[in-house]
Amino acid sequence: MEILLRGIFTGLLLSIFVGATFFVLIETSMTRGFRAAIWFDMGVVLSDATVITAVYFFASWINRTIVSNEYFNLAGGLVFIGFGMNYIFSRRKNDAESVIKKRNMRLFLNGYIINIMNPSVILFWLGTMALTLSKFGYTGREIFIYYSFTLLTMASFDFAKAYFSSRLSNLIHSRVLRIFYIASGLIMIGLGVYFLMK
Repeated sequence: MEILLRGIFTGLLLSIFVGATFFVLIETSMTRGFRAAIWFDMGVVLSDATVITAVYFFASWINRTIVSNEYFNLAGGLVFIGFGMNYIFSRRKNDAESVIKKRNMRLFLNGYIINIMNPSVILFWLGTMALTLSKFGYTGREIFIYYSFTLLTMASFDFAKAYFSSRLSNLIHSRVLRIFYIASGLIMIGLGVYFLMK
C-alpha cells in the first residue's frame, strides 16, 4: 500500500507541474478536441515509460552520455524551436474525417518527441530512480508497481485537464484560438532557446 501511495503522490506532483507538454495538451484539447489531446498525452506517457525503463537499466550510461552531453541540449533546443515555429505559422484547426487518423498519429508522435527531448524530464526520472533504489530500496517488482501508479495518476489528471479544456472550446472564437497557437509556439521557442543556452 505504501508503494501505491508514493506512486500516486508522485503522479499528483507531476500533474500540477507546468511544463512544455502541459501547455500543448491544453492547447490541443481546446483547438482540436478531447480525443486529439488524448492521443497527444498517450505519446507523452509512452515517452515517460521509455525514459523510466532506460533509466532503470542504463542509468549511469544515460547520465554520462546524454544528460552531460552538450549536443543533447542542442538537439533538444532545436526540436523545441522547430515545434514552436510550426505552432505559430502552420497550426490550423482541421477536423476533416479524412485526416483524423493521420492527425492522431502525428499528435501521438509530437507528444512522444516533445517530452523525450526535454532534458529536465530525463533528469527528473533519474532522480526518482535513484530515490527508489537507494532510499526506498525497492525491488524490480516494486519499482514496476510504483511507476505504473505514477504514470496512471498522471494520465488520469491529464485526461481530466483535456476534457475540461475541450468543453471551453465552443465558447472561444477563432481569433482567441489563434492566440493560443501563437502563445504555445512562443513557449516552445523560449524553452528551445533556454536549452541552447545551457
